[in-house]
Amino acid sequence: MQQRIIEIETEDDYREALNRFIVLCETQKTDEDLKELLLLTDLMEKYERENCRDS
Repeated sequence: MQQRIIEIETEDDYREALNRFIVLCETQKTDEDLKELLLLTDLMEKYERENCRDS
């Protein structure tokens, strides 16, 4: 079982979360998978807001 991502602080964390998100999107989902997808979405959006602003 893969360790659940609970925080995204670095670009590497973000890439790991994105890869996990893609894997989850490509498979049949359990209720736990859906909860993880929602958590990943929230974490990735937060990281993007804080780190991916237009220059």
